[in-house]
Amino acid sequence: MTVLPLPDRGRWVWDARDRTRAVRVSTHGAAGLLNLSVWRDDVCVGTVKLRPDEAAELVGALTEGLARLAGPPAPDAARLAAVEDRLAGLEARLAAPPGRRVADGARAAAAAVAGQVLRRLR
Repeated sequence: MTVLPLPDRGRWVWDARDRTRAVRVSTHGAAGLLNLSVWRDDVCVGTVKLRPDEAAELVGALTEGLARLAGPPAPDAARLAAVEDRLAGLEARLAAPPGRRVADGARAAAAAVAGQVLRRLR
């Protein structure tokens, strides 16, 4: 096993139960690794070295856990999302050049007429 020197900088996260347990997050740039170490009092009792892709998976798992703890979205969240979608649609229509809006309108009208003709032929 290769022992890497403890980096000068790191981030400590203390256990919710007491301040005798902690996790330290540090990077070993030369090795390209993120190191998580578990501490009890002043003693490191375990480490995990993660490659960047593994660290990303861990971040994803932490994010999902936080989302579950937050609970379901508020009832107004769905309404707000619907309003944002409508606003995005309006903004997209306004962003289109006038000639494009005319062409889109003509295409929609032609499709409507074609639909009516097909219904009559059936």
